[in-house]
Amino acid sequence: MPQLITPDNARTAGRGQQPMQVIDVGRDPTLKSALLSGRLTNLVAPFIYHDPSKQLALILMPMELNLRDMEQQRIIGQLTQIVMRGLPEDAPRAYLLQPRIFFSLQSLIEAILEQDGVTPEMLRQQQERVDLLRELVRLTGEAELRAKARENDAKIDATFFDILAASIEANLASGREQAAQQLSHLQEILVEETTYGKTLGARAALLDAFRKSPTRETLLEQLVAAPDVESREMLIALGRRLLDYAFFQQLTARIEAADEAGKQKLIALRKEIQETRDKIDEASRAYMEEKATLIQEIASSDNPLEVARQHDAEIDDAFFAVLQANAQEAQRRGDEQTLKALSAVNEIAMQVVAERQPPEVQMINMLLTANYPDETEKLLNELKDVADDRLVSLMAQFADQLAQQDRTDLGAKLTKIMVQARKILPKYDPAKEASAGRVRPPDEPPKPTIEIARR
Repeated sequence: MPQLITPDNARTAGRGQQPMQVIDVGRDPTLKSALLSGRLTNLVAPFIYHDPSKQLALILMPMELNLRDMEQQRIIGQLTQIVMRGLPEDAPRAYLLQPRIFFSLQSLIEAILEQDGVTPEMLRQQQERVDLLRELVRLTGEAELRAKARENDAKIDATFFDILAASIEANLASGREQAAQQLSHLQEILVEETTYGKTLGARAALLDAFRKSPTRETLLEQLVAAPDVESREMLIALGRRLLDYAFFQQLTARIEAADEAGKQKLIALRKEIQETRDKIDEASRAYMEEKATLIQEIASSDNPLEVARQHDAEIDDAFFAVLQANAQEAQRRGDEQTLKALSAVNEIAMQVVAERQPPEVQMINMLLTANYPDETEKLLNELKDVADDRLVSLMAQFADQLAQQDRTDLGAKLTKIMVQARKILPKYDPAKEASAGRVRPPDEPPKPTIEIARR
C-alpha cells in the first residue's frame, strides 16, 4: 500500500516531496502502477484518482478525517475542478460531476482493478498466494518447506509463480541480492515438489535443450516431447524462423514412418504447429501496425509529448524498430520532411523512456546533462533531501558501464560529480527505514527482509 498521509501530518511525511492530492493517469500513466504497487510515498488524503480513458473519477475521503458534509462537498468540488482545468476543451466532463467516494484506500484500489477486469474473488485468491509465499519464506528447514509446498500444491499455480518471479525481480531491483537468491532457491524447491512446478520444470528443460541446439531437428524433437499446448506455443514462438519447408519435410517423413496411432498424433501436431505459426505471424503483423499507427499519432499531434506519455507502455523495442525502419525508408527516398518528423518522434519517445526509469537513474541522467561544477553542485544540494550516499555507488556502476562503452569523456565527468556527491549527500542511515520504533512481541516471528510483490 502507498504511504497515505493526511493534511495533519503532511509536513513530516514524504520528506522532500510535494504532497499529492491529484492522481491523473491521463496526464501521467505511470501514476497508476505507482499507486497500485504502493510506490507513492507522498499521497495525501483526501485525493482524487482520474482516468479519462475509462471516464473514472474516484475520491478517497477517509472516515478518520471526521469531515462534515459541507466540508466534504467543498473538497470534492476543489479536486474535480483541478482535474477539469487540465482537460482538453472537447473532452467529456459529465462523469466528473458525480465522482465515486470511497472511505478506505483498499476499496478504491479494488474499484480501479475492477475496471481492468480484476474481480474481488481474483484479488482474494491472489492475497492467499501472497500470504502463502510469506509463510514459505519464513520457514527455515528445507524438509519443513518441502512438506508445506506439497500440502499447498493446489495453491502453488501459475499465479503463485508469477508473484514469486515478480518478487525476485523486485528484490534484485532494490539491491537485495541475498533475498533474491533465497527466493530463487525456494523457486527451485517448488519446481521439484509441486504439480505445476514440475510442469514448469519440464517446459524449461525443453526450451533449454532447443536454446543449446537451435536446429530444425532439435525443435521437432522438443515439440514431439512437449507435455502441453503452452510448452509447444513457446517452442514455436522461439523457433519461428525454422518453421520452413525443410522443417515440415522432416515432420512429414516422421509421420510416414510412424505406426497408425503415432501417425494420427503427428498429423494433429502438424496442424497445431501450422495454426500456431499463423496466429503468431498475424499477431506480429498487427503488433507492428499498432506501432506504426502510434508513431503517426504522435507525429501528427498538437501535443506529441502528452500523446507519447499516454501510450508510455507501448513505447518499447518494437516501437523503435518500426521507427528506425520508417526513418531509413524516408532517407532512401530523400524525404527530408518525414525524416525530420520521425527524428522528433524519436526524441520524444526517448524522453518518455527516460521518465519511467527509476528515480536514481533519472537523478544521474540529470546530473550528466547539467554543467559541471556549478549546476551539478546546485542540483546535488537540491537532491540531498531525497537521496543519500548510496547514489554514489550507483554512479560508480554507471561510470564502469561508460568506460566499457568507450564513452570516456562522459565517464570522466561522472567521476568528478561523484567527488562532489560524496561531500554533499548525507550518509545512508538504516535507522530511518526502521518501522517507527515498533517493538516485536516475543511470540511474533520476525518478518523476512524480503520484498513480496503483488500482481
